[in-house]
Amino acid sequence: MQMPNKQQLRTRETQARLLNAAEEVFVRDGYEAAQLDAIAASAGRSKGAVYTHFKSKEDLFLALFEHRTRSTIDGLMSSLRKCANREQSLKVFREFYVGLVHDKAWPILTLEFKLFALRHPESKERLRRAFEMSKPAQDDAIYGQMFGRSARIRTADNDAMLLALGPVVSGLILESNFEPEILSEKSLRRILGRIFDALVPPRR
Repeated sequence: MQMPNKQQLRTRETQARLLNAAEEVFVRDGYEAAQLDAIAASAGRSKGAVYTHFKSKEDLFLALFEHRTRSTIDGLMSSLRKCANREQSLKVFREFYVGLVHDKAWPILTLEFKLFALRHPESKERLRRAFEMSKPAQDDAIYGQMFGRSARIRTADNDAMLLALGPVVSGLILESNFEPEILSEKSLRRILGRIFDALVPPRR
């Protein structure tokens, strides 16, 4: 594999800075109110640098969502591919799911993304790809591990179970901002563990 040159490294660094700054500003201000000037300043770059790497605020926002989704799902898939059986796969997936309570920014970013999707239907195709990317266990072999070796054909029930997990954890984490004493991190982990066990039972 060819090593990146200095220009490529600088480009990657700037893109990473802009994406990190974009997450901070979009989570803090929301998509509609977010300003590219604020994102550039937070990244320690000029507004021109934003346009060098991204066509618009919309392009930057969708790139951020795609980047965060890809990083999260890739990490999960990497761990799942190391599992030898269904029990190990379920344990890894459960730990991943319960561990989402640590990421307070992701539910807000996801909410902003869904609101954006409702308000900007003209971006339908890219939005559809981003939604597809955010679905876990798309790999057929891993899907079989999750739901048993006989589950080579995907079923609506299993897909619905996986799809339900995301909104549940996002909603509870968002609600914990308003009820921190009731929905403490310890309580959230316990509740999410029970929800996971109910939606994805260990045996069938």
